[in-house]
Amino acid sequence: MLSFQITNSSRTIQVDFDDDGLSELIAALEELRVGNAGHVHLRSPSAGGSVLGDKTPWGETAVSEVILTLG
Repeated sequence: MLSFQITNSSRTIQVDFDDDGLSELIAALEELRVGNAGHVHLRSPSAGGSVLGDKTPWGETAVSEVILTLG
């Protein structure tokens, strides 16, 4: 489970994860670090992916796509 949520009147990004979600996030960052990509898309099922959850662990709506960019 990996989810991102925008809170605090759009001033805070909250990231929630379990062990598998942490592994997914580390793998995406590692892909950027070793130069396989300039950016990485993390998407939820509603956005055509499988890495992010559509809901937070508390059932709230999560961000459906996160783009990590090296640069």
